[in-house]
Amino acid sequence: MHPLSAPKGAAVLALLCVRSASPAPEIRHGLPPKTIALTYHDIVPRRDSTALWFDCTPGELRAQIEWMKKRGARFVSVAQLYDHLTLGKPLPPHPVVVTFADNYESFIERALPVLRKYGVPVAQFVHTGWVGDHSHGRPKMSWDELRKVDRDPLVTIGSQTVSHAADIRKLSDAALRWEMTQSKADLEARLGHHIRFLAYPNGKYDARCERAARDAGYIMAFSEQQQPAEKSHSIYSVNRYVHTKYLKAWRDAAR
Repeated sequence: MHPLSAPKGAAVLALLCVRSASPAPEIRHGLPPKTIALTYHDIVPRRDSTALWFDCTPGELRAQIEWMKKRGARFVSVAQLYDHLTLGKPLPPHPVVVTFADNYESFIERALPVLRKYGVPVAQFVHTGWVGDHSHGRPKMSWDELRKVDRDPLVTIGSQTVSHAADIRKLSDAALRWEMTQSKADLEARLGHHIRFLAYPNGKYDARCERAARDAGYIMAFSEQQQPAEKSHSIYSVNRYVHTKYLKAWRDAAR
């Protein structure tokens, strides 16, 4: 469904499904700032005049993974990161978390083969109002493709709201709640399991967005504040670097 055509009844239902607020887990004090979380977007076949600054080619993805692996990187899942940040569970040396945004169809064709080759866990964040859309911008994965991807043990599916608003901080309280609860409900209904993780569109958030993510039932949400994950403001604003900054991220975590 196009996000702007969502029926009023669906919005009301989503609002009724908002979970009652409960104390959120805190990031444990004293964790050394060593974990890098990266976010990728579209994987394009080649870098040409149509490529955008946040695009990546399969060769660039391979090169970045190999560069980090040669320096001792160990790739971990978003679930492992959550347990580390909230429970203090240890991670291996030089931990790196890989995420993807925007549900691009290229994820199946060009990203997953590379990630599988190196055994890299990955989270794919989906804006549910654009699933299967081939008319607005670059093609997005369909629900059938998402179900196929979801069966891969390396992949964790998360929410990126319904419409991927340019700045969710500007939404009304009701619209913000609907964006978070409806996307979660859609993913859970289509995939058949709980959706625990959220990424804020364009990394933009504030305290109100954090509360909305918690109240919608997510256990962790990602921003795009470019610092190691352990230095995050809260479990609902976990730091994440755009992949073009992977060298900076590595230096930051090594300090």
